[in-house]
Amino acid sequence: MAKEKKITKAYLKKLAKRDSNKRYKEWGNSVKDRDGRACVICKETKLLNAHHIIPREIPEFRWDVDNGVSLCPKHHKFNFKFSAHRNPLAFLLWFLYNRTAQHDRLVEKWLNYYNNIEGLKNVNTEIV
Repeated sequence: MAKEKKITKAYLKKLAKRDSNKRYKEWGNSVKDRDGRACVICKETKLLNAHHIIPREIPEFRWDVDNGVSLCPKHHKFNFKFSAHRNPLAFLLWFLYNRTAQHDRLVEKWLNYYNNIEGLKNVNTEIV
C-alpha cells in the first residue's frame, strides 16, 4: 500500500513553483515562436531569452505574449551600450520605433488595467 503524501505548506509551495516554471517556459516559447526564434534586434538564433517589457513581478502582464520580446544574451543583458537591462531607455526607444504595433497594444492594455489607480486617471494617451 502506497504511503499517502502529506500536504504541507512547503509541498504546496513546491507545486506552485513547478506550475510557475512550466508557465514561464510556455510563455517564453510563445514569445520566441512569434519572433521567429531569433533576436528581434540582430536576428541571432542561439541562446535566446524571452524578455518582459513590463516587469514580470506585475502579475497582470506576466503571461501576456505582447509583454515579451526575444533577445540574444548580448541584447538582453550583456551589452552596455544597448541591452534591455543595462540601458532600458535605449531599448524602450528602440521598441517604440521598431515594434510599434506591439508597443501600442501593450500601452493600451496597460492603460485599461491601470485607469482606476489614483494619479493615472488623467494620463494623456496621445503622448504615450
